Amino acid sequence: MIAGITVALAICVVLFGLSVRRPQWGVLAMTALMPFHGLLLIYPVTVSFWKEAAVLAILVACLFARRMPRTRTVVAPWLLPLIVLVPLGVISALIVHGADAFFPLKIAFFYILLAVVAVMFPFTRRDKDVFVSILIVTGVLSSLYGIWQQFAGPFALADMGYEWNEHIRSAGPLLRSFGTFNQPFPFGLFLMLVIIVGTATALAEPHRLRSRLFLLAFPVLGLGMVLSVVRASYVGVVVGLILIGVLLYRRFLGWLGVAAAGGVLALAATAAVFGSAVVSTFFSSSSLEDRGGHWTTNVPLILTQPFGQGLGTTGSSAAKVSDGWDPAAPLYQPDSNIIKILLELGPLGFALYVAVVLLMVIPLTRMIPLTTDPLERGLLGGVVAATLAACVAALFSTYLEIFPMDAYFWLFPAVAGSTSLTVRNQISGRLRLPRPAILSTHRTRSTTAAIRSRNAASENPSANRVNSETE
Repeated sequence: MIAGITVALAICVVLFGLSVRRPQWGVLAMTALMPFHGLLLIYPVTVSFWKEAAVLAILVACLFARRMPRTRTVVAPWLLPLIVLVPLGVISALIVHGADAFFPLKIAFFYILLAVVAVMFPFTRRDKDVFVSILIVTGVLSSLYGIWQQFAGPFALADMGYEWNEHIRSAGPLLRSFGTFNQPFPFGLFLMLVIIVGTATALAEPHRLRSRLFLLAFPVLGLGMVLSVVRASYVGVVVGLILIGVLLYRRFLGWLGVAAAGGVLALAATAAVFGSAVVSTFFSSSSLEDRGGHWTTNVPLILTQPFGQGLGTTGSSAAKVSDGWDPAAPLYQPDSNIIKILLELGPLGFALYVAVVLLMVIPLTRMIPLTTDPLERGLLGGVVAATLAACVAALFSTYLEIFPMDAYFWLFPAVAGSTSLTVRNQISGRLRLPRPAILSTHRTRSTTAAIRSRNAASENPSANRVNSETE
C-alpha cells in the first residue's frame, strides 16, 4: 500500500510539473495513461485512485501555469447547461446519500474537470496532432493485448490474477477480450472511439505516414473490438463511420458499402470454419430482450417520479455506497445510461443532458466548413461522430459510469472545440463572411487562401510575438 501511494504521488508530481509548464501536456499525459488503468489488476504498482489524484494535480497546476497570448479559444457552450445540471445532481445526491454522496458525484461529474482544463488552456494544432497519435497508439497496444488474451485462454488469465465472472467473461463459446481494461465493456467502447476518430483524421490526411500505419492497424483495432463482444460498440462504430461519410467524405459512404459486403462474406466464412454458434454469439438478442424486459418494468417509475429517485441510486454508483447486496432489495443495474438518468434525475435531468449533447454536436458541426486545416477538420468530424456514437452506445450500456469512457466523453469536445478567434467569432455571429465563401463545396484557390490567411492572422497577430502553435 505504501509503495502504491508512493508511485501515485510520483505520477502526480510529474503531471504537476508538466502542467505548470503547459497544462495541455498534463491532459495529453492523462490521455495516454487512462487506457492502461486496468493493468493494475495484475500489476498493482500504484493505488486505484491515482487517476483522481492526477486530475486534481493537473487542475492545481493550472493556477501556476504561464498563460500565453490569446490566439486560440474553445467553443464550448455545452458548459452552460452543466451550471444547472451539476448543482441539481449535487442536491439530489446529498438528499439521498448524505455524507456518502461523494461516490455518485465523482462517478457522474468528476472528469468534467479534465475538460475544464482543456477549455482554460486551448489545444493548438500540434497538441491535437499528438492527441490523435496517442489515441491510435494506445488503441493498438490495448487491442494487441486483447487479441493475445484469446490465445492465452481464460485459465492462464486467471493465473495472472484476473477474476472469473468479473474480468474473465464469456459469450457463448467465446472468451470476451478485455485488453488493458478491467472488463470487456470499456475495451470495446474505447476501440470504438479510436476507430472513429482515427478514421476521420486518416481520411483528412491520406498521404501521411500515420494515416497509412492506421490503415494497416485497422484490422487489429477491428478484431479487438469484435472479440470484446460488446454489441453496443458494434452499433456505435457503424453509426460513427456513417456520420463521417455524411459530415466529411461522401465517397466514404460507398467504401462502407463495399466493406459491408466484405463483412457479410467474412461472416459466412467464419460460420463455415468455426460453426454457426460462434457467429450467432455476436448477434444474439437475448441480452437485449433481458434489458427490454426490465426497462419496461421500470419506465412507470419515471412517470411517477418527475424529479427522479436520486443521483447514485442505480448501477455502480449505488454499489459504491451500498453496504452489501440485499436479496430483499437488490441493486438495480439499468444497462442503459438513458434509463439511468431518467430514473435518477427525472425528465429535467435528462433534458439537461440532451442540451449538453446538442451544444456539443451542433457548434462543432458548424465549425467544420469554417476550418481549413485538414487535421482539425477531420478531428471535428471524428469527435462529432464519436459523441453521437457514444450516445447510441449509451442506449445499451451505462456509458458514463465506465472509466475512462466518461473522461473521454467530456474531453473530446473540449479538445476538438479549440479553434482560432476568427472561427469562434463566425460561430457566435460576431463576424460574418459571405456565405458562398464558407459553405461552397467548390471553393476557388483564391477564396481558400484568403480564409487561411485570415485565420492565420488571428492566430499570429504580431510577427514579433511567439506563436503558441509552435510551443
